[in-house]
Amino acid sequence: MRTTCRRYLWSHLAWSVCLWTLFPTVACALGPDSPEVVALVNKGVTYLEGASPHTRAGGASLIALALLKAGKPVDHPRVQSGISAARKMGAGVPSHVHDNAYDVGLCLILLCELDPEGNEAPIQNMVQYFVETQKAGGGWGYKGRDTGDNSMTQYGALGLWLAQRSGFNVPLPVVEKLCNWVLRCQDPSGAWGYQGNDPGPGNFQRLPQSNIRLTMVCAALGSLYMGTDLLNINDRRRAAEENESNLPGFLREVQTPEAIERKKALTKAVDAGRVTASKNAGRNYLAAHFSITAGQWDYYYLYALERYESFRELDVGRKDKNPNWYQAGFERLKSTQGAAGQWGGSNEEASVATAFAILFLRRSTAQSIKKRSRVFDEGRLVGGRGLPKVAEDVTVKNGQVVNKAELLESEKFLSMMEADDAELERYLNQDVPFELSEDERGRSEQIIQLRRKIRDGSYGARLLAIRAIRQSKDFDSIPVLIYALTDPDGRVAIEARDALRFITRKFNGFGMPRGADVTQRSLYANQWKQWYRSVRPDAEFLD
Repeated sequence: MRTTCRRYLWSHLAWSVCLWTLFPTVACALGPDSPEVVALVNKGVTYLEGASPHTRAGGASLIALALLKAGKPVDHPRVQSGISAARKMGAGVPSHVHDNAYDVGLCLILLCELDPEGNEAPIQNMVQYFVETQKAGGGWGYKGRDTGDNSMTQYGALGLWLAQRSGFNVPLPVVEKLCNWVLRCQDPSGAWGYQGNDPGPGNFQRLPQSNIRLTMVCAALGSLYMGTDLLNINDRRRAAEENESNLPGFLREVQTPEAIERKKALTKAVDAGRVTASKNAGRNYLAAHFSITAGQWDYYYLYALERYESFRELDVGRKDKNPNWYQAGFERLKSTQGAAGQWGGSNEEASVATAFAILFLRRSTAQSIKKRSRVFDEGRLVGGRGLPKVAEDVTVKNGQVVNKAELLESEKFLSMMEADDAELERYLNQDVPFELSEDERGRSEQIIQLRRKIRDGSYGARLLAIRAIRQSKDFDSIPVLIYALTDPDGRVAIEARDALRFITRKFNGFGMPRGADVTQRSLYANQWKQWYRSVRPDAEFLD
C-alpha cells in the first residue's frame, strides 16, 4: 500500500515539474474568476452569440452549456436553441444512429445541468438510451461496431454521472461494465487508444492499443474516475482506511456496523486494487508525455483534461488551488484566441472549439461536482467555500479555516428554524454549512429539534432540516427522512430521498423519480422501511 502511495506522489511531482518546465512564465494563480480569464471568456461568448446556430443537437447543446457556464441566462436565444434540441432528442428513447452517442450525451449533460426536475422525462429517456446501447464489453461507440470508443464513452459517462447525482436511476451493472471495460482496454504503457482493443470480460492482461493520444488518455481516465465515484471506489476512502490501520488500536475510531457499511464500495464486481493501479499508470503516462496541445482536436482535449482533473480532485478529496495544467491551458488559449473571440484548429469548427475553450476556462466540471457532491466523506465541502478576503474574519476549527461570519450564521440557524423565520428562504439556494454541537448531548437535542421541524415546520424549515441531517450523516434519523418521502411538497420529498441515499450510501436507492405522486412515494417509503428493518429490527416509524 505504501509503495502505491509513493508511486502516486512521484507521479504528481513529475506532472507538476513537467508543467512548470514547459510554462515557467506563469507566476501567479489564475482561476475562472480572474480578470484575465474573464476577459477571454467574454470575448468567446460574444463570438458564440453571433455565430450561426449549430445544426447537430449535440453541438447546439454544447454551445448552450458553455453560455450557461459563462453566466448567460436561460432565456438567452442560443441557450434556448440548445435546450429545444436536447428536449427534442429526449422526447422518446433516442434511436442509435452512427455516432449519435455524442449528441445524446451532450443533450443529457445540458438538461441535467439546467433543471433535472423540469426535464425528468427526456433525461430518463436518454439514460435509457445509454442502458440499451452499451456495448457488450461496456463502452459506447459507433452503431454497427462491436468496439467501444473512448471518445464517445466519456460523454456517456458524464451524462450518467450527472443523471445519477441528480436523482435518476442508473443501473449498477451499467457502471460496473463501464469501469471494467476501461480497465481492460488500457495499454501496457498506461495509456488508452481510440477504439478499445478489449481482451474480453474477465481478462485484464493489458494488450497494445492503437491510436494512442493524449485526448484518449484524458477521456478514458475521466470515464474511470466518474464510474468509480458512482461505485464509491475512490482514493480518499482508501487513504482513510490506510491511516486508520496505521493507528494504535486505542486511537482508532469505534464505528457502528452501519457506519462501516456506508463506507464500503458498492460492488465487488470492480476490483479496487486494479482501479488504483490503472489510475496511477494513466497518471504516470500523462506526466511523462504531457503537452498542452494534442496535435489535433486541441480544444476538445482541453475540456477532457479539465474533466479528468476535476474528478481526480474529487477522488483524492483535495482541490488544487493553483493547478499548473490550468495555467498552462490559459496561456495557450490566450495566445490562440482570434480577433473575433473565437478559437479553432485542426478538425475543429470555431463554434465547437470556442465552446470547449470556455468550458475549460470556467472549470465547468468542477462547478458540476461542487454542486452535486456537497460533502466529502471527511465532511469538507467539495472545493471549499474559499478563504475570506480579510484575515481577521477567519478562525480555525478542527484544523480547518472557517469564516467567522459563516459560524455566526450556523449558530443562528437552529433558532431561526424554531421560529420558522422568513429569513430561512434566502438560504434555500445557498450551500450553507450547518454546524451542530460537538457536545454529544447538545448534538442529540439539536437533531431532535431538526426531526421535529421535518414533521411540522414550514416548507423552508423542512427542506433545510433535511439538509442539516444529511450533512450530519445521522443514521438514527432515517425514519423521519422516510416519513418525509410522503411530504405534500414534492421538492421536500426529493430532498429526503437524496438524503437517504447519501446517509445510507445506497446511491440508487429504490427509485422514486421526480414527479412521483404521494401514492407512488408511499410505495417507495415502504421499500425503505423494509430495508431499514433489516439493519434495525426494532425500528419504529412515523405514521
